[in-house]
Amino acid sequence: MGEPGFTERWLDTGSGPGAVVRVRVTWVNQAVQAAYRSWLDHATSCPTCRDGGARECTVVRPLWDAYQAARQAAP
Repeated sequence: MGEPGFTERWLDTGSGPGAVVRVRVTWVNQAVQAAYRSWLDHATSCPTCRDGGARECTVVRPLWDAYQAARQAAP
């Protein structure tokens, strides 16, 4: 596997093919990724969210808000 502290991410170049790039993972990235993963895990496993009813789900909104807060806190 890769070097500790680094991962590979897909970079959409906007025009033409994208690329896989090596990026350093920081604690801020990890907080954002963890919040996003919590939201995504819920949204894909919750029958209400999966069927397009996320507005009616009382769990998904706080998870999304936590993800947005983590993104805003990231430098």
